[in-house]
Amino acid sequence: MATLDTTPSRVFDLSGGRLCLDFTNTVSSRDVKPRERLASYADLLAFARATSALDERLASRLLDEARRRPGDAEGVLRQAIALREALFRIFLARVEGREPAPADVAHLSAALSSALAHRRLTRQGEGYALGWDDASAALEAPLWPIVESAIELLTSGELERVRVCGLHESQECSWLFLDQTRARTRRWCSMKDCGNVAKARRHQARAKGGGGA
Repeated sequence: MATLDTTPSRVFDLSGGRLCLDFTNTVSSRDVKPRERLASYADLLAFARATSALDERLASRLLDEARRRPGDAEGVLRQAIALREALFRIFLARVEGREPAPADVAHLSAALSSALAHRRLTRQGEGYALGWDDASAALEAPLWPIVESAIELLTSGELERVRVCGLHESQECSWLFLDQTRARTRRWCSMKDCGNVAKARRHQARAKGGGGA
C-alpha cells in the first residue's frame, strides 16, 4: 500500500489557546461570508494532526477507512460541523453573559456520552492513565478529544477567560480564544491580523479627526 500523506492540506490558526476553541475557529467570517476550513473528512483529520489530537499513524489509518466508507465519513463530517457550531454558540453565550441554549447543551452532552464510551484505563509506567480504545476504524475518533477539551474548559475556572475577537460586533471575526494575559486585556484573536486591522482603523479615524498620528 502506498504511503498516505497526512500532512495538513490546510493551514489552521491555532491561537485559541484550547483545542475546543481552535476547533470553533475552523470557519472564518461566520456571520457574513463563511470561509470553511473543514470542507472534507480529510480536512478534519488534518486539523486533528495539526493540533496533535491524533497521531500520524491513526490519522493515516482513518484516512484509509474513510476511503473505504465515504458515506460514513461524510456523515462524521456533518457531525463535526454540528458539534463545532453548538460549541461556538455555547461559548459565545457565556462570553456575552447569556445562558446557552438548552438544545446546544444537550447536543454537547450527547457527544460527551458517545466519547466517554471509548474511554479506557491504560497502563502507563508504574501507574495508569486515561486513554482511548482502539480507534483504527472509528471515523468519529477525531471528535473525542475535542469534546473532552470542551467539557474540561466549561467546568474549569478558566471559562471566564474565554473571549470573542473584538471585531465580532462588526461581524468581521467571531473567533474565540482564551485570554491568558495577567491583566485579562487581550482583545483580538490575533494581533497580526484583526489587531492590526483595528489599529489601522484607529489611526485613520484620528487622522480624519485631526488628531494626528
